[in-house]
Amino acid sequence: MTTTRKGTASFAPRARLLKLLGEELITDEVVAVTELVKNAHDADATSVAVHLLTKGDGSGEIMIRDDGHGMDLDTLLTSWMQPAGSKKGSNGKRYTARGRRMLGEKGVGRFAADKLATQMEIVSRPADANSEVRAVFDWTAFEENDLMLSDVESRWEVRPPEWLESQGTVLRLTGLRTSWTERRFRRLAARLARLVSPARGANGFHISLQSDEFPLYAGEVAGFLEGSPHWIEAELTRDGQVLLRTKNGTDRDRWSSSTPGCGPLKLRIHAFDLETEALARVGPRAEVRAWLRHWSGISMYRDGFRVWPYGEPHDDWLRLDQRRVNNPVLRLSNNQVVGIVEITADDNPGLRDQTNREGLIHNDAYAELRELVLIALTALEGDRHARRRPALPAGETETDQAREEGDPLSDSLGTLEALADEAGGRVGTRLRALGGRLRDQFDQQQGDHLRMLDAYLPLAATGHVSGPLGQLIRDELSELRTAAAELRRELGDTPRATRVRAVEDHLSTTVDYLDLLVDSPSRTLRRRSVNLRVELERIALMIEPELATRMDGARIQVKGDSTELPRAEMRPGAVFTMIYPFIQNSLEWGREGKRLTISLEVEATDDSVDITVKDTGRGISPGLHERVFHPGVSGSSAGTGMGLTLARSVIVSHGGSVSVVRDRRRRGATFRITLPRKRARATAPRRKG
Repeated sequence: MTTTRKGTASFAPRARLLKLLGEELITDEVVAVTELVKNAHDADATSVAVHLLTKGDGSGEIMIRDDGHGMDLDTLLTSWMQPAGSKKGSNGKRYTARGRRMLGEKGVGRFAADKLATQMEIVSRPADANSEVRAVFDWTAFEENDLMLSDVESRWEVRPPEWLESQGTVLRLTGLRTSWTERRFRRLAARLARLVSPARGANGFHISLQSDEFPLYAGEVAGFLEGSPHWIEAELTRDGQVLLRTKNGTDRDRWSSSTPGCGPLKLRIHAFDLETEALARVGPRAEVRAWLRHWSGISMYRDGFRVWPYGEPHDDWLRLDQRRVNNPVLRLSNNQVVGIVEITADDNPGLRDQTNREGLIHNDAYAELRELVLIALTALEGDRHARRRPALPAGETETDQAREEGDPLSDSLGTLEALADEAGGRVGTRLRALGGRLRDQFDQQQGDHLRMLDAYLPLAATGHVSGPLGQLIRDELSELRTAAAELRRELGDTPRATRVRAVEDHLSTTVDYLDLLVDSPSRTLRRRSVNLRVELERIALMIEPELATRMDGARIQVKGDSTELPRAEMRPGAVFTMIYPFIQNSLEWGREGKRLTISLEVEATDDSVDITVKDTGRGISPGLHERVFHPGVSGSSAGTGMGLTLARSVIVSHGGSVSVVRDRRRRGATFRITLPRKRARATAPRRKG
């Protein structure tokens, strides 16, 4: 006979539970760092510094240091080491001593460290303490299947201050689980820069970012909000009033409900026109486009801090791109707007986070919030359209306007993303990922293109003026040369005549230099067949004296079969423009105290002429082989980084190509230029048949 047995039982969590919590609640490494920075905010820190140190063997460490209130041993053992035991919201204590609204509520954000690294060292010092607490955690110990959570022990000690001169906390994460690429670090820089609301800040909380490998992305991201040509401010009051303010004035409307479920809130949306001239009025085009890539979208801030993922790249939570597809003339796309929605935990209790902190719960309050943002956005679009296009010109349709002012790529990607939303499931996910990759690639190419145009602009302006001005200078020098020749003849066979002859020679050389750069007006853009070997010999003869003054022992030589006619169709001045940057770089890459030889070898084939430029210098710096023709890339601190870029442009404009020749057997740099060969009719090969 079976007897009844009763009792009580409690859960016995295994050590792997912490691992599962970290994986489920922390989506990636960027979110993990952000969660740890939020902890510094809740510790009332005024500043927090994130330092990524990478090493050549793929390892590295992350150091996060703040000047918050710190922890003593009791706080570390009874609060920090109790999962889900956060006291931030207990007993009504939701604000820090500085009056900040607590960001952490679930007590699991600390496990972001497990997402980042296998080892963590924490050192903390409370205010007015003469010691610091140090604890070491090995997250791999929690991965054992057979261990209970209580079986894993972590070492701690209380010691005299070594790391901290005053109050604060330092987290040192080693054994990084993933390598930090430039793209991932750029995402982190953008996310931390947007962590604090640009509209009002967060009670003096400053974030700094450092990296030994990616220094360009460190620091704060400069903004262009104040330069936006269109903006709107909206406020939803407690009694249901909607106040809208644009450049054209203020408007009032009545909410559908006298007591909005989402609660009172404020928002501000800035809109940008993506045409080149419009962006140039905001700031440097390349910088504005790069800034928009990271800041575009409508972000949400609770108590001054970001709510993810709203406003993140490709998170079109308002489906703005889909709206634009239906009306490309009037509607704004997601990459044209920078929006800030301000809510608070106290005034907007209906807007609650999802468990994984990746967005708000989609309830009625959230639906009302979306409705209000779209109302403000529609008003902004109307205001923008009225000021951009007061009236249609005669014979012009809205389709013509869309073609003129629209962004075809954004429209196409918007269509793709709309199809992804309709498809849903795996197909929708793949389409959305494809659209994201295409947008990233286009943005990068467009940024490179704009940077090249910005680099070309001053050079083009100088070149435009140098033509007529150079011709005037050439004419004046020719007059001086003629006058010097007449004076020399009048002086006869005297020492003064010899000195005048030297002046005459210098004037002749200067005129020859100008002839390389300035064509006569009658042949400014006209090409003709030139013998490249003869032209190169003439250039070498003229610039060899300059080489000697630039570097002791430098010389230039031209090699090639004298029986061949290596002709190409181009302007004679273009030969100098093409070849001189290579000579200039050879001088910059020369080795002090060594004899520098620059060789120009000309070889003609049936269809092309190859010019090989070699030197005996120190060669191209490591890492520059693939980028040496990119604008702004220079192996010398004195260089502008545009010489080889311009040389390649000249070569390509004449139907040729240029490449770096890698030869480990010899020192120096080697380039090969290939141009189409121009053959005379008598020597051109006859067609068969």
